[in-house]
Amino acid sequence: MTDNDHRSGGDSRRAFIKRGALAATALTVGAGATATVATADEEVAVLQGSDYYPDVDFDILTQLGTGTRDNFMEQFDEDEAEFGDPDDWEVYVIRIDIGESEGELAHMLIDIDNDDPDVEPGDSGTMDEIGSFRNPEQNLVETEVDL
Repeated sequence: MTDNDHRSGGDSRRAFIKRGALAATALTVGAGATATVATADEEVAVLQGSDYYPDVDFDILTQLGTGTRDNFMEQFDEDEAEFGDPDDWEVYVIRIDIGESEGELAHMLIDIDNDDPDVEPGDSGTMDEIGSFRNPEQNLVETEVDL
């Protein structure tokens, strides 16, 4: 094998890797753009990454009251850098149907800045199959939920 053959293969490999990186970036950007546009029956929600299950159903167990929500948001986002005004968010305790009898408990934050979602304890919903990191350092995923 000559030097030219080796460089030629290396150039092909680099080009392949670059194309793969560009495709992955486009996919990530596309997923982020998709996850931020909700339809009439869908709401924008934020969950911990470990609580995000694409295309999985959940039940709303309860909504945190104003004082509890404010305390939760203060602990969760102390400097209001991620969520801004706590009044723009409602916090719900949900049970995620992951196939176990009890399911998995989690907190779901729903953005009410633009509208007031009609969500009540006992309601069910589904997490969208597309999610994007809202904040990778805090492991926060933003997705649409169909309620």
